[in-house]
Amino acid sequence: MSLFDSLSAISEQIKNQRHLINNEAATEMVSVRPFIRALDYDIFNLAEVEPQYTADPNSSGTDRVDYVIKREGDPIMLVEIKSANTTLNPNHWKQLHSYFVALDVEFGVLTNGLEYRFYTDTKKSNVMDEAPFLTINMLKLDAAQVNTLEGFSKSRFAPEQTLRKIKISSLLDKELSKPSNEFVKHFARQVHSGPIFQTVIEEFRPLVKRAWDDLVDQEIARRLRRPADGDVAKAVEHADQDSEDTTDETETLPDVTALVPLFLRYKGEILLEDATLTLTPEVDLRRKECIRFQGKDWTIGGGARAIIYPTIAPARPSMNGYGYWRVVDPLDGKDHGIYKIWENQGLAARLLEAHGKTPPS
Repeated sequence: MSLFDSLSAISEQIKNQRHLINNEAATEMVSVRPFIRALDYDIFNLAEVEPQYTADPNSSGTDRVDYVIKREGDPIMLVEIKSANTTLNPNHWKQLHSYFVALDVEFGVLTNGLEYRFYTDTKKSNVMDEAPFLTINMLKLDAAQVNTLEGFSKSRFAPEQTLRKIKISSLLDKELSKPSNEFVKHFARQVHSGPIFQTVIEEFRPLVKRAWDDLVDQEIARRLRRPADGDVAKAVEHADQDSEDTTDETETLPDVTALVPLFLRYKGEILLEDATLTLTPEVDLRRKECIRFQGKDWTIGGGARAIIYPTIAPARPSMNGYGYWRVVDPLDGKDHGIYKIWENQGLAARLLEAHGKTPPS
């Protein structure tokens, strides 16, 4: 059973008993222990998982973290539990932070059984970050986030490599959100023949950001176009928790250009309904500015980011729009992620026929 399947089973158990989970012990039984087991750690082996681990910096034994996951006798990850009927707050973070510092570990988890927040020290060694680098919502699982969680399973967990990867990802997110002077200089030097003054940096900064955004969009598009590469398509499909028919229908595509109505949905909420997709028989969504809204043309990823980032999901600036932009099938009225147009030529044909106009000669 995959990790996603295991967590899905736990999720259903939580939903079915949500009204009964009203204290930490119940939260631990229904959610936390199964969660740790899903990561392949033996909760009955004290050499791997130890409850009520002393974390008092003064060695008085009064401060105890609910669980530590150990390797070769040393703690590698802390788990602090709160009741499912408690909203996680800064005081809970402070408690976990004190344990994190006292035990000198690299990862800490704060959970109320419904949400699992993973922390590390990307900014300063042994000082736990205020923001989690990963959050698992057990009531609405995200396949991409679960894929990241795989790296914390017993067989795949390598603390040093995992921490380095997280720190690099954090740095890249920061650079790609707001490219620094040095980051821009690195690319400007290779295409600019003169001195790199500040004016040159300011000229290249938006170009660097735009070029990177386009590369991300093109890579996602390239992977989605390959039937053999299911990982990205599956992750995007689960981004909005859909279960859709992926049957590839073969139909002749009308030789028209269509303006297909779009809406954007993020975590179940419809954020925009007055956008359009410019669709051609080539079904090439990688081309520039194929989405129009707010009186402006956007790429698929750029348009989604303009709405979702930074006000709604500031922790995910490199997110793509392939699963969030939705089109409605004229055949049955069901909506699908925009990437379905690649997988289902029949859907593309119906959209072109329903919304297309023959280009003027």
